[in-house]
Amino acid sequence: MALKKTHLLISAFVVFWIFFIGWGMFKTTFQLTREKPPILDLDDKDAQQEIYPQQIKIDEAATGAPGIEAETPPILVRTFKVKPTEFRDVLPVMGTVKGKTEIELRFEINGVIKTIYFREGEKVKKGSLIACLDPLDAQLKLDYTKNKFSSTQAAYNASKKKLEVHRKLFEAGAIIKSKLEEMELESESAKFQLETVKCEMELAANELKKTSLYATKDGLMGPREAEEGEFTTPQDKIGSLLETSEVFIEVGIVERDINKIKLAQKARVYVDAYPDIAFEGVIDNIFPIVEGKSRTLTAKIKVANPDGLLFPGMFSRAEIFICQLKDALIIPTTSLIRASTGVTLVPVIPTQSIEKTEAGTEIGFLQLRRVDLGYLTNDYAQVTKGLNADDLVIIEAQGELKDNAKVKIIGVEELSF
Repeated sequence: MALKKTHLLISAFVVFWIFFIGWGMFKTTFQLTREKPPILDLDDKDAQQEIYPQQIKIDEAATGAPGIEAETPPILVRTFKVKPTEFRDVLPVMGTVKGKTEIELRFEINGVIKTIYFREGEKVKKGSLIACLDPLDAQLKLDYTKNKFSSTQAAYNASKKKLEVHRKLFEAGAIIKSKLEEMELESESAKFQLETVKCEMELAANELKKTSLYATKDGLMGPREAEEGEFTTPQDKIGSLLETSEVFIEVGIVERDINKIKLAQKARVYVDAYPDIAFEGVIDNIFPIVEGKSRTLTAKIKVANPDGLLFPGMFSRAEIFICQLKDALIIPTTSLIRASTGVTLVPVIPTQSIEKTEAGTEIGFLQLRRVDLGYLTNDYAQVTKGLNADDLVIIEAQGELKDNAKVKIIGVEELSF
């Protein structure tokens, strides 16, 4: 009986607590549904801070001041200053120095070389003796023809005297006419024989002259290709005579640059022997054939060489002036914007729009200008219309370039040659 009472008391206690907790939850929910949200006064910053403290902190961090909309920062740009300049577009090439003329020296007759009078690289004058053959055979032949000429001349003189005698005898009636005519034929034959021997003598004298080899013009002696005591023929080369008062620089032009060169274009030539000297020249000749292996076109640059500083065979570097412009407005091609309509635009910062801040930085406003182009290269473009001197052209930007956009200048470059 006592155990039954205890169970009843515990059950009643549990039911009481369940009823108490449930009533409390019902009362709380009912009060929350009846309350209205507080009306926030936009001018009451303390109320805003109390109700939305986290949002206020975020707004202040983004704008620098509570309640102010964030301002778009200026675009950082690097610029190029436009100014009139003398522009030269050059084509760099490499080549080899060649003499104006290269004459191969050979004897005209066979013989044994007696003496060689030149050294390699020696400067010689026109008419200087280069080498000579042993003249003994040629001299003997000349002496023989001289003696033969003297003998033939004596025979011719004798025939003339006989002819005079026969004419007198014919006039006196001592001989018949056929005898006189026979004597006239003998005298005429002696005359022709004398002329033949005279030609033989002149030929022998000329052959003796050919035993000596002379320089045909002023120049520089090339490699020596024969030695004293050697037997030589007209096919054997003794050496080379290089005319160096003017020289040619043979350069190779690749196919993509062939249309850039033409006759009479100016050029500057440099050699390692004189790194501080620029030799002026002009394109004198352009070969009409592109070589198969190198796929280059050979051009010759003529250079005056009065001091003889340039030697054939020297390696050289040359700059061919493709285009020369005076007072031209030149900008980098990286500034050009090709529009879909076919026009060309350039992002420009007019000088009148630039203001300097307290921090020392320069702020300006962007204009997209339509321009007309003249001469164009891979790196630079000539602007003939649309730009003014001292305008700043944007060459690099950290953002999208739009008309009237605010920009901050972080660098200015200028063209220099």
